[in-house]
Amino acid sequence: MKNLFEKWKTRIPKYSETHKDLFTSLSQKFGAEGEKKINLGKHFSTNYELYTYAFFLGLYNNEFAPIPDGKKKTDFNHHIQHWGSKSTVSTRKDFTNLQENIFIALLAKTDIDLVALEKGELDEDDAVKLLIKSMESYTNGGLILIKEKLEENPNYFLQPTSFLNMILESEKNNKTLPSQAQNIILKS
Repeated sequence: MKNLFEKWKTRIPKYSETHKDLFTSLSQKFGAEGEKKINLGKHFSTNYELYTYAFFLGLYNNEFAPIPDGKKKTDFNHHIQHWGSKSTVSTRKDFTNLQENIFIALLAKTDIDLVALEKGELDEDDAVKLLIKSMESYTNGGLILIKEKLEENPNYFLQPTSFLNMILESEKNNKTLPSQAQNIILKS
């Protein structure tokens, strides 16, 4: 599995171009920390933070929404392995554990025959493609939920706990959010 994780984290996941406006309004490409983030009116310091949030929101709500074939996809040109990189910003938290948790969730939710993979009957690159497709699908589901929330109430995200509230609502509605996740989210 270590090789699979190492290959997976070298990829750059994509999202539907229909959600590009969410990334523009909620996060800052190339990052914005502290006062710069606040001055720009962003909720997330980087695009991959919004992507990660949308992934978990989609996962916790079981919103698996594959991007339809023919829909234009885009990315923010940042490999998973560099998400939370401490080499560029001294105040940034290391995202290694988060990357591992995303990978574990994807393994649990993606239909991959791990025995066939171990025997060499399933190519690792094909398995990584399946993992990325699952990641993009849950993220797309999360982005759809965010967009729907904005359509219901354009001011919803002005509340300081709005993003946390969406995750906590997932638990109430679906009982899929482990109680430990609440503690992790609240500590972050």
